[in-house]
Amino acid sequence: MTGSPLAMPIRVMHRWRQRMSGVELSILFAMTGLCLFLLKSAVWVPGALPLPLKPAFPIWQEVAWTVFHAVLALTTVVVVSLVLAGTARQFPRFRSILVPALSVARAVPGLGLTGLLLLFFPPLVVIVAATAFNMIWRVLTALLDAQDTLPAELEEVATGVRMTGWQHFWRLQVPVAIPLVTFRAVQAIPGLWFRLLCVEGLMTLLMRRDVGGCGAQALVALETHHLSWFLEAGVCAVLLIVIMDQCLIRPMTGWAQRYRLDGPQPQKKRTHSWMLQFWRETGLLNGVSVSLHTLISGIGNCRIGRTVRYVQPSSPESLPVSGWLIPAASLLFLGLAIAQSHLATRLPYDVLESVLTLLHVCGALILCIVLWLPLALFFFDAGAGIFRGSRMIILAGSLFPAVLLYPAFRGLDVVPTAVLLFLGAHWLTGGTVLDAIQAIPAPFRQVARGLRLKGVLLWKRLILPAIAPDLCGGLLLAAVPIWDAVMVAEAFVPSDSGLGATLLADMLQGQIGAQIVILMLLTLLSMLLDRLVLQPLAVYAAQKYAIR
Repeated sequence: MTGSPLAMPIRVMHRWRQRMSGVELSILFAMTGLCLFLLKSAVWVPGALPLPLKPAFPIWQEVAWTVFHAVLALTTVVVVSLVLAGTARQFPRFRSILVPALSVARAVPGLGLTGLLLLFFPPLVVIVAATAFNMIWRVLTALLDAQDTLPAELEEVATGVRMTGWQHFWRLQVPVAIPLVTFRAVQAIPGLWFRLLCVEGLMTLLMRRDVGGCGAQALVALETHHLSWFLEAGVCAVLLIVIMDQCLIRPMTGWAQRYRLDGPQPQKKRTHSWMLQFWRETGLLNGVSVSLHTLISGIGNCRIGRTVRYVQPSSPESLPVSGWLIPAASLLFLGLAIAQSHLATRLPYDVLESVLTLLHVCGALILCIVLWLPLALFFFDAGAGIFRGSRMIILAGSLFPAVLLYPAFRGLDVVPTAVLLFLGAHWLTGGTVLDAIQAIPAPFRQVARGLRLKGVLLWKRLILPAIAPDLCGGLLLAAVPIWDAVMVAEAFVPSDSGLGATLLADMLQGQIGAQIVILMLLTLLSMLLDRLVLQPLAVYAAQKYAIR
């Protein structure tokens, strides 16, 4: 098996079995129908004023607004994830509802919730919520996974010292989850920046005023055809992302290594951060870290809740009703809600649009495969310097918000939507391919050189089997930001249409019911593609090509 955690067949198969039930579809249909019934008479009137002709703030204030939004979004991710994970640890019945709901929440494009959130909340709350939405569920999933993967020895020790539910969560589950949480958070950070810039621009478009942020200035620059303002906002956004990566993300990744159950990684594989090194070598900052660690440990010593007892994990019990009855009832409820909202006449049109959107997403994933499969042969024989340089390019490309490149293709009808989606997604696939190439065992390389395997034969006999599990895992990672970007990408290609472009049009017109139905279709497409294509492909590749 290759060295990436994406290629673990037992874990992938566990996820696949969990998601094959109809509970997730029932939750999706029931929640959609409930929202249609509750918001049937809701109306949001878009602003009648024209867009501002220039940004309302100087560029340094726009950058400050973006930093403020990003910090609030990250804080929201941490707080909401800890609250939900702690509640799930304290109340097992709540966890049994939360786990299938997470499968649905991860598939919902957070950017598409902007129009619905604007009904109830001010622009600042909408920006923070839409930005943090998808990242919350990835971090929360990692926290819940830690509870399932706690070693039995630690569980027995916790029972022996009579830990309460709060102590078990804070002193065992959270530290064990830190490496995986950090890994998932680092993967989700590029999507967070993409959503932040997009929702700042989208809120400016909906409110017809500059709400603050680099994305807001970029939107005003596009509508007024002022190139210098757009370049100014784009350069500032990229510099801000690089600074946050160097001062927050990389130090967090290096710090998380101390909580690995199998010990820190070898020196060559560790993530090095000059900021983390500077922090540890500075006496004042190191003292702050010790004081903060003491405070956090003291919080974990509070005896809140009942004493936990260790119970051997068992398979979940099946529902006492037929597997098809609940999904069928929820689908019937959804049909009644659509009929009551007078949306049945446009539903066939939305279904046809969903086919186009699915083709765009599949086209972007196919382009990822077409690019990185041949490049794997090149990287197999590449030197260490080329490998390090390529990894740095891939890291920079994954952090760069691809939405800043979309305006360059705005007037080119020959560029399909799949290409725009591919621009920001293929870096995730490339990173997993590099990990797989680097993890090929040395004996395999020596045998390939001894047999003088070259070209297509080398690619077919060694490289393709070695990278297949990680490549499929990379496609799973790439599909996550694609569904968020589809609304913006389809809007930038006039010749193409799809659910994303239709959702944006309905958002600008204030059609609440139509937005709910389109969000449901986008979520359903994401779930079906993930469960019926990408995950079975990952399971097959992990089983067939695992190196044992």
